[in-house]
Amino acid sequence: MNNYFTNTKAPTLEEAYDATISSSTEITLNEGTNYIEVTAITKGIFLAYNRTVSSSDFDEYIGADSTRIYVIPANTTTVNFIEQAASGALICIQK
Repeated sequence: MNNYFTNTKAPTLEEAYDATISSSTEITLNEGTNYIEVTAITKGIFLAYNRTVSSSDFDEYIGADSTRIYVIPANTTTVNFIEQAASGALICIQK
């Protein structure tokens, strides 16, 4: 595992904030991204790697009002998010 994952001073490569993720939101990862920090605001968020996400087809779940860190799987170029319920918001930081 890259030591950036444990380095809280790792540079931020890109960040995204989305308050309207009622449909699937796709984020293309920066070439140097090793992990992402995802925060779900108000409602839970579903995440899928390299494909469209839905509440019945997802890889990860971020509970409402929480932050999770995920190591990016090999050969992953995009992450996709969708809210669990209306009015969810998302913050995704690439490191």
